Amino acid sequence: MGRKGTHVAHLYDLAISCRYFRLPPHFRRIETLVPLTEVSLEQLRQSAERWQELLANTPRPRIALLVGGTSYECRFDEETAYRLGAEVCTFAEATGGAVFATTSRRTGPQATVALKKGLGHCCYLHEWQPKNQSENPYLAYLALADILIVTGESESMLADAAATGKPVYIYPLPKQELDLWTQVKERIVARSEKQRLGNRGTIQPQTGVQYVCARLIERGIILPQADLHILHETLVGSGIAQFFGSSSGPTSSAGLREVDDIARRVRVLMGMPPEAGVAGQMDSVVRAENAGV
Repeated sequence: MGRKGTHVAHLYDLAISCRYFRLPPHFRRIETLVPLTEVSLEQLRQSAERWQELLANTPRPRIALLVGGTSYECRFDEETAYRLGAEVCTFAEATGGAVFATTSRRTGPQATVALKKGLGHCCYLHEWQPKNQSENPYLAYLALADILIVTGESESMLADAAATGKPVYIYPLPKQELDLWTQVKERIVARSEKQRLGNRGTIQPQTGVQYVCARLIERGIILPQADLHILHETLVGSGIAQFFGSSSGPTSSAGLREVDDIARRVRVLMGMPPEAGVAGQMDSVVRAENAGV
């Protein structure tokens, strides 16, 4: 399940992709709202037990800040990192809570220093280390926090947070300027989606340049840029998350765990019983998603 190519539907019996990838419809593709998360309820339970002392006797609400970094669409520079830290610190002081933050491999050392300055005294900050992942409290934060704040560019962390059912705040990051090739691709996508109307207002078949553009996308030669705004609005519109700073208070949800439904649908499409062994199929479905199938 990835943006590695829309042509997967021509190579495999089934493809799974996210709605915000903006791929054209295909009868062999199943769309999800968010990436399928590998975080299980059992993992969260075990992490909560292991790390419970870290958050013990701390003021509530316990606020977990999950920090990503610069991506293809967003930037996370020192100024943004400091502002994020300062605003979350202000939020914690206003609610009387404590902040538990963790960075990721994309955060970078300069942004981490700026984030730490912005957070000030009101935070416990875990700095991501590539060689010490067994000591990363990320799963414990998901399990033990009362409120989750996630930087908006991190698709996987948003999916993990949404799966917990806890109140989630999205903190959008500033947009990156698109490079020339991406701008060209987006123009091709826009041209392929532009409807031609006849004299009576009816939609006309694709012809000429529009037809060529549509076939380039259909065959995976040109891929649309993933639109994180669609992802954010989907989570907010579904009541799963709110934008940070929203006047609406945080709300809990049932938790978004699409992998169960996807496993059932995959089994049905493969001619297998929809319920039997669903749990055993979950890991393989997620592995396929991460491999770009």
